[in-house]
Amino acid sequence: MRVLFVSHMATRSGAPLLLLWLLRWLMAQRRGIEPAVVLLSDGPLRPDFEALAPTEAWSRPLFQPLRERVASRLGRGKAGSPAELLEAAVQRHRPELIYLNTLVLGQHLGGLAADPERPACLSHVHELETTLAAMSSPEAVARQLALSSVVVACAEGVRQSLHTRHGLPLRRCTVIPGFLPFAAPGQGPPVPEPLPEEPALEPMEAALAAGTFVFGFAGQAIARKGFDLFPLLVRECEKVFAGQPFLAVWLGASPGQEEVMVARRDLQLLGLEHRVLLLPPLPSAIGVIGRFAVHGLLSREDPYPLVALEAAAAAVPTICFDGGGGIVDFVADGCGLAVPYLDLTAFAAALHQLSNDPEGRRRLGERSRARVWRESGIDDVAPRLLACMERAVVAGPQHG
Repeated sequence: MRVLFVSHMATRSGAPLLLLWLLRWLMAQRRGIEPAVVLLSDGPLRPDFEALAPTEAWSRPLFQPLRERVASRLGRGKAGSPAELLEAAVQRHRPELIYLNTLVLGQHLGGLAADPERPACLSHVHELETTLAAMSSPEAVARQLALSSVVVACAEGVRQSLHTRHGLPLRRCTVIPGFLPFAAPGQGPPVPEPLPEEPALEPMEAALAAGTFVFGFAGQAIARKGFDLFPLLVRECEKVFAGQPFLAVWLGASPGQEEVMVARRDLQLLGLEHRVLLLPPLPSAIGVIGRFAVHGLLSREDPYPLVALEAAAAAVPTICFDGGGGIVDFVADGCGLAVPYLDLTAFAAALHQLSNDPEGRRRLGERSRARVWRESGIDDVAPRLLACMERAVVAGPQHG
């Protein structure tokens, strides 16, 4: 089966990583897939995809001469846009299936929608409404859903949102949750990754050696992930912990990012720099997350964040906001705690409670790890995705 896998970006973040892990699994299992990859935004994962399949990535040129722009529009030379890159890849690879790894690609699918000979499409949806509104449009979402023979949602909340906000019949959407790339059941729990050799981690190691309570967050330093709330939470923790030492870590805070510079200034003015460690993105997060006593999610909206699964795999419980996304259901099963939405005082109190209850932390963490091991191994989840791919090809392209 010839499959063109399409990702909107190549960052070390949830949806692109899931696609990379799925592709690795398909290649290792020799499931008869002939893959090609299109990345509609270049990034650090491109070499990983290139190691598995022919891969093309869109990099916005600073300047494209007129003759190149004309040639690209005529189908000769380099593509002049992500849409042209995708259309050229479809023409070149002639896939039986296009695997759209996000629902924010509709703006690039105009040419595909107009092609009566187009292949079947599958959309794997990792977005809730705020992300769709910010990165797409109702018209583009409708176009992509109309093209998709099969729709997969990463969480039940995503499926319900597609139904209520975009009119997608529930029967057309299959829920397949996120996963981690560990081996099949029966071979023992996933072994935590060792902490990477990184000088920036030395303050965290020193805090752990001193017995300091270390909790942390991982993800993009953006408002949807609640990064703007981070300094305010640390201020609440300073009050609630009342002199008990703690260290709050955020993994994924790029030093040159404006939000990170603003947060550093906030922490300086609040006199809380000594309570915080801001770490840049690292090639692997789980070795760092596994060192936290508690993992936190300040996300306002997060369908089913992989970082929470990575924390659970390391037996680290998660605290999140009620109403923040799919992990609320996960922690409700005794795998963490949910506090009222945007209630930072309650969040700080929950952290303080767990800091003084190591046995309670252990129970939550062990239950988290058991659930991830039971539900979120790639050998369990990937065959379900493969079955959806096969079903989409049998169904053929959507028309009308």
